[in-house]
Amino acid sequence: MISGESGTTSLIGRQAELAVLAAALEDSLSGRGQLAILAGEPGIGKTRLSRELADLAEAKGAAVLWGGCHERRGAPPYWPWLQALRSYVEAAEAGQLRLDMGPGAADISQIIPELAAKLEGLEKPRVLDPEQERFRLYLSITTFLKNLSQRQPLVLVLEDLHWADESSLFLLEFLAGEISLSSLMVVGTYRDIEVTGSHPLVETLGGLVREGNFHRVPLHGLSRQEVGEFVASRSGVAVAEAAIDSLHQRTDGNPLFVGEVVGSVSPEEMDGNQDWVAGVPDAVREAILRRLSRLSEPCNQLLRTASVIGRDFSLPLLRYLSADIAEDVFLTGVDEALNIRIIESLPGGPGRYRFGHALIQQAVYEEIPSMQKAQVHAEAAETLERLHKNNLAEYAGELAYHFAQAPTLSGPEKLVRYSLIAGERSLAAYAHDEALNLFQQGLSAKGEMAMDAESAALTFGLGRAQLAALGRLQFSEGVENLNRAFDYYAESGEVERAVAVAEHPVPNAAAHDTGAGDRIAGALKMVPPDSPAAGRLLSLLGRVLGAQDGDYKAARDAFSKALAIAQSENDAALEFKILAGELYMGVWHCSWEEVLDKTPRAIELAKTVDDPLGELLTRWGAISAEMAHGHLEAARHHITEGMVLAERLRDRHLICGTIFRGVNLSRAEGDWQTARDSLDRGLAISPMDPRLLGARVLLEYLLGEFGPGSVYLERSLEVMRLTKPGPTIEYASVAWMIPLVNRITGEHNHRNIAEEAAETVLSGTNAMPLMAIWARFGLVLESVNSRNVELAAEQYAFLKPFQGTAITSILGTVDYLLGLLAHIMGDTEQASHHFEDALRFCRDSGYRPDLAWTGCHSAEILLERNGPGDHAKAIALLDESLAISTELGIHSLIQRVATLQEKANSQPVRASAYPDGLTQREVEVVRLVSAGKTDREIAGDLFISVNTVGNHVRNILNKTDSANRTEAAAYAIRHGLAPDEESED
Repeated sequence: MISGESGTTSLIGRQAELAVLAAALEDSLSGRGQLAILAGEPGIGKTRLSRELADLAEAKGAAVLWGGCHERRGAPPYWPWLQALRSYVEAAEAGQLRLDMGPGAADISQIIPELAAKLEGLEKPRVLDPEQERFRLYLSITTFLKNLSQRQPLVLVLEDLHWADESSLFLLEFLAGEISLSSLMVVGTYRDIEVTGSHPLVETLGGLVREGNFHRVPLHGLSRQEVGEFVASRSGVAVAEAAIDSLHQRTDGNPLFVGEVVGSVSPEEMDGNQDWVAGVPDAVREAILRRLSRLSEPCNQLLRTASVIGRDFSLPLLRYLSADIAEDVFLTGVDEALNIRIIESLPGGPGRYRFGHALIQQAVYEEIPSMQKAQVHAEAAETLERLHKNNLAEYAGELAYHFAQAPTLSGPEKLVRYSLIAGERSLAAYAHDEALNLFQQGLSAKGEMAMDAESAALTFGLGRAQLAALGRLQFSEGVENLNRAFDYYAESGEVERAVAVAEHPVPNAAAHDTGAGDRIAGALKMVPPDSPAAGRLLSLLGRVLGAQDGDYKAARDAFSKALAIAQSENDAALEFKILAGELYMGVWHCSWEEVLDKTPRAIELAKTVDDPLGELLTRWGAISAEMAHGHLEAARHHITEGMVLAERLRDRHLICGTIFRGVNLSRAEGDWQTARDSLDRGLAISPMDPRLLGARVLLEYLLGEFGPGSVYLERSLEVMRLTKPGPTIEYASVAWMIPLVNRITGEHNHRNIAEEAAETVLSGTNAMPLMAIWARFGLVLESVNSRNVELAAEQYAFLKPFQGTAITSILGTVDYLLGLLAHIMGDTEQASHHFEDALRFCRDSGYRPDLAWTGCHSAEILLERNGPGDHAKAIALLDESLAISTELGIHSLIQRVATLQEKANSQPVRASAYPDGLTQREVEVVRLVSAGKTDREIAGDLFISVNTVGNHVRNILNKTDSANRTEAAAYAIRHGLAPDEESED
């Protein structure tokens, strides 16, 4: 620990932060688990405060486990967790360890191999797909820690999370959601200055902040007074006030900077002039080196070697690399560095050390000549090979790192070998970013050599990592690498490996060329036609053909062949995979009835197999079909279950796809805040996702937020421009988005872009019905805006087969669109019928914003037609539309309704079809009043607000000259407006 964080200096300036942590500790001791994250710049005192909390916890009877992240890519996945868990595993008695871990011991042994030696008889866990195995590992580790906390309250400290691998962060999020009823407190630290933009920790913190037991504790620089106390405590000298002022100003109170400067000068120098504070913080490096210069040469030699290993290092490895130093001199040098806190021992086991601060390690490392550094890296790699010759895979990351720093001395062979091993281990642990870097490193070391087995393995690994780690716009990079690997394996006759490449699932990207169909077709030629491998390949081929290539017939043929194999093999898992693929394909082809028919069977099968991806695709299909038929509660259930599955799979594309479907439900109900919160989360994960961008554009413009809306619209256009033209979501989104925005704003921007986007979608040979509907939605609005009868007729013919359903992803029912089109085509009666059907659908289902929009346009046509009773119906619809749009804050619609109401009030009114000028809606209300229903019950029956019912009741009382509801009921009976009792029963 650096001097500014020394355990020997009393805690200065952190009383408020410690109070927050102490309160959280008390909660966790009482069985209410807590999570605290300390944030601040390097050297601000995060470790010091963590140790103070650990001391407090131990004094109260809690156990403390420590783990820290490594700044080098060579660290294996889950490194901070491995450190913490290993310290307990090494110290625990085997019997108690078996009880604490329970059945999860076998899973944990996959990342802590020595556990298998300690707990004899562990069975190897059942092989699952990678996502399922990761979930099982997370659950096992979480259960283990919770079991520990039942016997003794537990504090787990994870330092330097800004260096954490992706898998470690996922595990932290998982654990955070499971500890609320345990005596477990988790404390993490990270450098906030290193966590910005796309840093993985940003997403993790976004998820943690939603937990009710989460505390973020920011640490700032010490105050001027606290700097003075710090200097006095450290030096024992009364330093001049001017020096304290200068030191505080130049260091911003950073304890590291203050401590290093103070530690670099003697008390006599501090008691003299004030030159010792000049140049800070620019002189921090010099201050560190000045401090090191007071150490012996053997000690400095050891520190130089240790700095090559990394900030964390083991004593045995350092000893091997320092063979030219005598044993006693070596130990004296280590003690010398420990005594002045240049290095510190790490909790959790003997022989493990860390530089007191990263800046110290960096300063030492950068002073070593390049060739000397390369030599030590090469020696470190060779020594690690000797020390761990029986377990090289676990240290592959470190070996790859050291060999990468000494390529001219070690050659490329071992760098390639260990990069491949470490990359595969990272992929297995879902550490996709780390895997991507390792595979790229290995391929770079191979140079321009012709493809061989090693290059193919690296290429396949790189393709998988790219598809998982990169955004939609970079899918082609991963696809190209999968193709290269497949071609090599196919040409060299390595069937098993070629099938593995072909079976690797690609992200769901409609109409994008993923090459999956060609790879699967090639693999099918290599395997027996009735084999389980052929069945798996055919099931995936069906999904690709149906949901990416748009070939419904070919997809059905592939599914049928796969099903025959599944039935002959009695393979329930394959049958479910086929059914899930069919349901997902049904979404793109708008086969809503088929999806609803097959969903119950799929859900039943999902209970018997462990296929979270297949179940998620099933839920997606059910969500779309239920919403298309207006069954919002059923859709809500599937969204809830789907989000659990997506979170379990930890795939950003699947999470965003599920968020998008949840946003559709919130939009349908007019729950704008939930929609906005969900979109914030989704766009933080994937800022260029076209589905989420389209939903955000719609939300902002509907609510009158044109400025933010235009920002998201421009981003959508950018995404489209970066995408290869075709019937894709990117083009279909723009095709509907621009006309809708123009209709709301009354402007005519980007019309050519929208028309070209629609043409791109509709001219594609693989345009699926859902994408075609999106594109034609824009053309519907364009035909309305331009009153183009021919264009309207074309859209009407296409949409007619889909009447009675809703376009859940955009705005409005199909009947609403047909009504608009029929009106443009001059068929007012047919338009009115379509609007009536749309109104009925919206009221029955609870599509409130759509009800308001449909009511507005239906009223517009009624006012235009002005037949008997039309005026009164239009007034009622406008009242209802205004009530809903005002309640939901749909500013663009409020203004439109107000304009129509003004027109209605100035229009001559034909005689009402009902007595005393009652409107259709008022008659509906008085009938329900006479049936004895309350305003709230009436609102529920008519799908209008309680306030709107109240307005109608007041109008009824005035028009019928009734004093109260009883008299109004009597009026209804006299005029034959009351409900027929027999029919009501």
